[in-house]
Amino acid sequence: MPETAAKPRYAFVDLAKGICIMLVVWHHVASTWGLETYPLKEAVSLFRMPLYFFLSGLFFKEYAGFFDFARRKVNKLLIPFAFFFVVLSCIFPFVLWYFHLRANPGAAVWYSFVWKQNFPNIPVWFLLSLFWTNLIFYGLYLASKKFPARYTTAALVALSVAVGLVGFFLGRYNIKLSLFWASSMAAIPYFCAGHIAYRYTKILAPNRFDRFNIPLALLGFGIVALLSLKAPPESVSYVSNRYWIPVWMVYSCGILGTLAVLLLSKAIGKLPLVSYYGRYSIMVLVTHGWVQWGLIKILRESLHVHWPRPVSLAVVFVATMLLYLAIIPFMRRFLPHVTAQKDVF
Repeated sequence: MPETAAKPRYAFVDLAKGICIMLVVWHHVASTWGLETYPLKEAVSLFRMPLYFFLSGLFFKEYAGFFDFARRKVNKLLIPFAFFFVVLSCIFPFVLWYFHLRANPGAAVWYSFVWKQNFPNIPVWFLLSLFWTNLIFYGLYLASKKFPARYTTAALVALSVAVGLVGFFLGRYNIKLSLFWASSMAAIPYFCAGHIAYRYTKILAPNRFDRFNIPLALLGFGIVALLSLKAPPESVSYVSNRYWIPVWMVYSCGILGTLAVLLLSKAIGKLPLVSYYGRYSIMVLVTHGWVQWGLIKILRESLHVHWPRPVSLAVVFVATMLLYLAIIPFMRRFLPHVTAQKDVF
């Protein structure tokens, strides 16, 4: 999600985002088909969303002050959320109900994101949550500047960890906050980790440690997989701010898994289709729920397929991703202002 046209692109970052958005699509395809578990599900759930928060922190900038920063985030995050929430979470479900394709969503769907935080096309939650996370972090960033210069970074980390822990334990004790605020607070440590990585490492630039990227990535994946072996089903959910494993495991696995994806992506550089999906991941995020739902409905109710579940899942996943070779150009052409490609103001 570019901030300005002049901002340099890093091919391996697009690849990392592409890997994770494909994992998101796969997860939702499996969930819609009724598959409660699959290999490495819990391991992947630990870092699938943290990677995006980490990347936002990696590219964090002050700009011309808080209001300029907020304006940019309104353009890149809040406007896409508002548009796709109204169109695909509110209007479209009523259209489907009118044609007897789905149940009546009810009038409450129009404001369900405020408190209930459960609605059709739920993946758009992430845009609203990331918007709040950006603003919260900016506030913490300004607060850290009140400390002496040599303590600024330590203060920022301490404040971020404190806010993250508040968000985590709100989820642990099932205390809800409206507008995904609790989830946004719980994600602050990942955002901060990205910012610290940008300031104190050369993760974005070629460096002498790159020759260790693959073994370090495999080590990171291995640790996350081992730690998640005994995790209960659905042990982590950032959208509902639910965590059934220890706090240290959530954050260590989230950061380790994120770094593993980034290091592996940096070692590979670019994979044409995957990198393409990553570059326009916001378009995949906000629409893939209905795309894969439509494909599953066609297979189940129109074609009455009776393939083995792994085959069905693979077909829906591949078909969904291939459709984006047409959907992405269409959205770039006709919906640039609501897909973070052009600013509204």
